[in-house]
Amino acid sequence: MQEVADMLDRLDDLGASRERVTVDDVQACLGRDAFGPALLTLGLLALSPVGDIPGAPTILAIFIFGVGAQMAAGRNRPWLPRPLARRSVKGRHLCRAASLFRPVVRVLAAVIWARLTFLTEGLFARAIAGTCAILALTLPPLEIVPFGATVPSSVITGFSIALVARDGLLALMSFALMIAGGCFILTLVG
Repeated sequence: MQEVADMLDRLDDLGASRERVTVDDVQACLGRDAFGPALLTLGLLALSPVGDIPGAPTILAIFIFGVGAQMAAGRNRPWLPRPLARRSVKGRHLCRAASLFRPVVRVLAAVIWARLTFLTEGLFARAIAGTCAILALTLPPLEIVPFGATVPSSVITGFSIALVARDGLLALMSFALMIAGGCFILTLVG
């Protein structure tokens, strides 16, 4: 989780150095590392009660697909529409948000850390992102099933944490969860 702590340090420095910080500034600060947090944020939103609001899984799926497809295609950082990239927050709010995540990172560091890192780099990272994009396509049809989007959202979140923390074992566990969830759904349908 040292990678996550370093990312929080970069965001904290960015917030401290500016009055207002745009989404584009955050992306520039994180560079290629912006994909993991973007997927993680979207995956957590899909898992949260927000994901149970009618229409929300479809909207989140569009963004997850876009971010995942861009990373799978090898882009250096996510492309965002100009109005979204220009959105801003006060620098001190970014600093406060970074400090709020530090205790969570310390707790998660007990079970998540950089291991089997080759599974979260290069082509493997692109494959994980492509898998997240494909999983996003399952969210709209599962929206009609109560809590139906939970399994794909959980897998997307697991893959995202694996990318951010460079935890290849977590990526393998997320892959196993994806297969188990797929088998469970096929058993229910078939």
